[in-house]
Amino acid sequence: MRKTILEIVPNAVEVISYGMPAFKVEGNVVAGLLSNKNHVGYYPFSGSILNLFSKDLSKYRTTKSALHVPIDKPLPKSLLSKLIKARISQCPAKQGKVDPKKYESKDSAWRKLGLAAPARRGLVDNGILKLSDLKRYSEAELAEVHGIGPNALAILMKTKEASKR
Repeated sequence: MRKTILEIVPNAVEVISYGMPAFKVEGNVVAGLLSNKNHVGYYPFSGSILNLFSKDLSKYRTTKSALHVPIDKPLPKSLLSKLIKARISQCPAKQGKVDPKKYESKDSAWRKLGLAAPARRGLVDNGILKLSDLKRYSEAELAEVHGIGPNALAILMKTKEASKR
C-alpha cells in the first residue's frame, strides 16, 4: 500500500502522525497506514471520507476513521486513488479557504522549525510571528491554537525552552 500511495501522490512526504506511518501533501496528512495481525488499517485522516465511498468499501470492514484491508486482499489502486483525492480535496488550501501566499512572508520562523502548514497558519493567524512571541504563551494556550498538534507543540515548547538559555 505504501508503494501504491507514493505512485498516486509522488510528492508526498512520509511522516509519523498519531504514531503511524503517514503521508503529507502540501502540509496536510492525507493517508496513514497501520499494520495489524489480520489487516492493514488505512486512515484517511478525516472522519468524512470513508462514508463517501460506502458502496466501494462494502467488502471491507470500516470504522468512522479507518478502513481495515485484509492482508491477502489489497486495496485496488483505483479505489485508493479515489480515497486520497477525496481527502486532498478537503484540505483548506485546495478548497480556496486559505491563501498560502498570505502566510509566506509571515511564517518563515515556523517554516525553519519544520512546522506543518496548518500549525504555521494557526500561529500567524494568532499574531505569533517570531520566536520571541512564544514567551507570551503557556503550553496550554499554544495547544489551543488551531492547527497545533502534539508534534508542533513539542517543537514549540523545545524552542521556547532553548530561547530561555
